[in-house]
Amino acid sequence: MPTWLALFTFAGIFDLTPPERPGLPATEEIGGPPVLDWSRRLPGPKVTAATHTELVRPSVDGESIFVGSAGDSSLLRLLRSTGELLVEYPARAPLLAEAVAAEGRVWFVDGAGYTFCYAVEGGEPIWSHFGGAPITARPTLTANTAYVANVDGVVFALDASTGEVRWRYQRPTDASRQSDLTLFGAPSPVVVDDELLVGFSDGAVLALDISTGRPIWEARVGEGRYPDIIGTPRVEGDDLYVGGYSEPFVALDLRNRTPRWRIDAGTAAEPLVEDQLLFHPSTDGKLRAVRRDTGEVLWTFETGDSGALSSPQATAIGVLVSSSDEGIYLVNRETGALIWRYDPGYQLNGVTAGLTVVGRQILALTNAGTLLSFVAPAPPPTVLEIEGDRSWDGRSLFRPR
Repeated sequence: MPTWLALFTFAGIFDLTPPERPGLPATEEIGGPPVLDWSRRLPGPKVTAATHTELVRPSVDGESIFVGSAGDSSLLRLLRSTGELLVEYPARAPLLAEAVAAEGRVWFVDGAGYTFCYAVEGGEPIWSHFGGAPITARPTLTANTAYVANVDGVVFALDASTGEVRWRYQRPTDASRQSDLTLFGAPSPVVVDDELLVGFSDGAVLALDISTGRPIWEARVGEGRYPDIIGTPRVEGDDLYVGGYSEPFVALDLRNRTPRWRIDAGTAAEPLVEDQLLFHPSTDGKLRAVRRDTGEVLWTFETGDSGALSSPQATAIGVLVSSSDEGIYLVNRETGALIWRYDPGYQLNGVTAGLTVVGRQILALTNAGTLLSFVAPAPPPTVLEIEGDRSWDGRSLFRPR
C-alpha cells in the first residue's frame, strides 16, 4: 500500500481519538475499528537479533491479563485497564505459551520444560513438574487433569491439584527424518469425550485414551518438508480440522479417520469455525474462508507477505488475524475485504502470538516484546420499534420525532 494511501486510511477514515475505556465488561461487542489504548514493554533485555519471536498469547481472567515473554523467566499478571504490573510468577526459563487461569489458580509452562501451578495471588508455586523438553503450547485443563505436550513428542497427564503424573506417552522418533528439519513446537492436546487428540512433528494425529494414555488410533496428516502439526486441531461435531505446517489442511471425518476435503496449504494455528464457515490461517500469509461441508474456498485475503498467520478471532464486525512478519488485520467475514490494519512500526513488527478479544478490548503481543491493548467503540445506539411506534432506547443523543 502506498504511504500516502496508508496515511489517508488511518487519519482520514477512522477517528483516532481513543474511545471510552471498557469497564472492562467481557460481553460488549465491537462496533467499529479499534484504536490503541495503551502499550507496555515486557521485561527482558533489548532485542538485538535480526529475528525474534514472541509466542505467548495473552489470557484474561476477570480484570487480569496473564502474559509472559521470550526475554524473561516469569509469568506476569497485569491490570486490564492500564497494563499495571500486579504479580510476577517465577519460572525456570522464558515463556513460550499461553497461561490458563481458573478458580483462583493459574497454570503455565516454560521453555525449560516445566509446568507450574500458582495461586493467582502469588507466592510460592503450589506445584511444578519437569517434563524434560521445552513446552510451546498452553496446558489443556479438565476438571482434575492438566495435559501438556512438549517438543520431544512426550505427552503428560498431570493431576491439576498436585502435579502428580497420572500417565506419560512418548511418540517414537521418526527415523526417516533429520532432526534439524523438525520444527520447534507442538500443539495443545484436545479433549474429545474419552479421547485426547495430540499432533506430532512427524505429521501424525493420535487419539490417546484419556485415562491411560494408551494409543487408540492414528491418522497421517502432515506432508512436505515440514509435516509438523503445530496448530492446535479444532473439533466440531464429527469433523477434525487440522493441518501440517507445510501442507495440507484437512477436514478429517472422526468416524473413519479419512479426509473429506483438503487444501494444499499449511497452518501453524487453530482455525476459527463460525456456523458453516471455517477460517483457515495459513503459513503462506493468506486467510481463507472455507465452506465446512465441501472445502470450497469462498474468498482469500492476502496479507502481502509470507508470514504464518495466528488463530483468527471473531468479532461483531469482522475477523481479526495477525501475521508473524507484519501486523494485525480486521477482515470482512462475508467478502474478505480489509476493514482495518495496524502496523506496529517496529523493526520487529510481526505478531506471531495469537490475539485475545475480550468484549471491546483486543490484546496483542508483538515480536518486539510489547503488549498492545486496543479498545474498539461500542455499537452505535439504535432506535427501537414497538408495535409500529418508534421509541427512544435511552442511549442515543437524539430522541426520535
